[in-house]
Amino acid sequence: MKQLLIGLIATVLTFTFSATTNAAAPAVVTINGQSAGPTPFISQLDLTVSQASALAGIEFMVEPKPGSATRPVSASYSTAYLQSRGFFDTTNGQINLPVFGLYADYSNTVVLTYLFNKGSAQTASVTIPTAAFADPTGVYTNPTIVQARSLQTKDLSYDFVMLKQYASSNTPVIVDTDGEVRWVGTAGIAIFSSIFYDNAFYVASGTGLVRNELDGAFGFIADYSNLGVTTTGHHNYDPGKFGIILEVDTTNAIESVNIEIDRLGNVLKVWNVADIIRDAMIAGGDDPSAFVREPDDWFHNNATTYRKSDNTIIMSGREDFVIAFDYDTQEIKWILGDSSKAWYQYPSLRQFAVTLGKDTLPPIGQHAVSITKDNSLLLFDNGATSLNHTPPGTNRTYSAARKYKIKSLKKPAREVWTYDRNQTINSPYCSSVYEDRAKNYLVTYSMGGPFVYTKLVGLSSKGAVVFEIDYPAINGCGTAWNAIPIHLENLVFE
Repeated sequence: MKQLLIGLIATVLTFTFSATTNAAAPAVVTINGQSAGPTPFISQLDLTVSQASALAGIEFMVEPKPGSATRPVSASYSTAYLQSRGFFDTTNGQINLPVFGLYADYSNTVVLTYLFNKGSAQTASVTIPTAAFADPTGVYTNPTIVQARSLQTKDLSYDFVMLKQYASSNTPVIVDTDGEVRWVGTAGIAIFSSIFYDNAFYVASGTGLVRNELDGAFGFIADYSNLGVTTTGHHNYDPGKFGIILEVDTTNAIESVNIEIDRLGNVLKVWNVADIIRDAMIAGGDDPSAFVREPDDWFHNNATTYRKSDNTIIMSGREDFVIAFDYDTQEIKWILGDSSKAWYQYPSLRQFAVTLGKDTLPPIGQHAVSITKDNSLLLFDNGATSLNHTPPGTNRTYSAARKYKIKSLKKPAREVWTYDRNQTINSPYCSSVYEDRAKNYLVTYSMGGPFVYTKLVGLSSKGAVVFEIDYPAINGCGTAWNAIPIHLENLVFE
């Protein structure tokens, strides 16, 4: 498609929603033109407001394609935010308005709403044509739609999916539930680790962290080499108690150190799993040297979550188990795992094993631990045996999403929800499951087949499959080693 048209393609419709007692002419916003952003999914609108002091904010809404059941991408910018980012010059009323979440290779209809301090508003509709996305992988723009989402299947709480991928330097890739690409990273990074937080994407970069804005701007915000960090990007980033939990490698530890940071990258807390487990084993009368084998990948931490109800940090160690610590004291609270693995042979660790309730299976080689709306533990049970411990434990031939009720060490753990697709899919590594609203799930089989395809499955609160999308699996689980629902509607930038 031809490059973006530079100029005005707009029809302005002005409405007054409240009466004004000011005899002066009301403020008016004019659309002067538009220009392409760093990717086809982002554009900049050139606006002018006749009275800069009268403007309170601007909203935009990208209309979905005809026949789509997805909600529109939409956001509201305060004038204070626009000024802080250099998008609004109050001396001349000039505004450069970022619009994101556009369809590539398409004439997008975008509705703008201008909000004024005295309660009045104006709306305008503008057409933004975009160029095609030159997908370097060739897979994200050519998904296989196994089951399309339809207008009759609106029972789904989310419309957008963040693919944490390393197949291209566009980490992350955002698709909607129709399979349309709606945003890609602009920082030129291909890596496991990223999270959507504070209306931006935080992405691992060497020994530090990059913040990538939705308008395409990005910048390096923190470096952790002073903590001995050698990489911040080996697995997942998760929400913590006060900020973001990063899983990092250090000069002395591989995949067994977590740090919590705030939105500016400042360190709030550090957990060294090797130290915690080593101390517990010694206190329990065991020699930890054959189990905690640094700098080997003895734990393989791939996800961490915080549970507010009991102030615990819950970590997934793919090699061993899911383990819960007190957030403050770092005392072990309980362990959930396969008792045929090496860890269970040590009485000092076995004493923390929760008993399993009726019809409850332990997770094996699990990923993507999170806490659901009903305070349960949700995870993806890969079923793959340990690689660096003997005995390695059970090896299943299928993978499943599982939800557990775990209240304390004294009460049995109960499996309260399972999605195993009749035990027909084996995705031995990577992969994820997350709950958006209650019982609305996204299940990702990163290495289905195994090692053949990456499958996204959206489940409604009634348990129905709302959409199912397949991509080829690139470089192992590079297409989407993890995927999570995100919301790009009704965003507020203040």
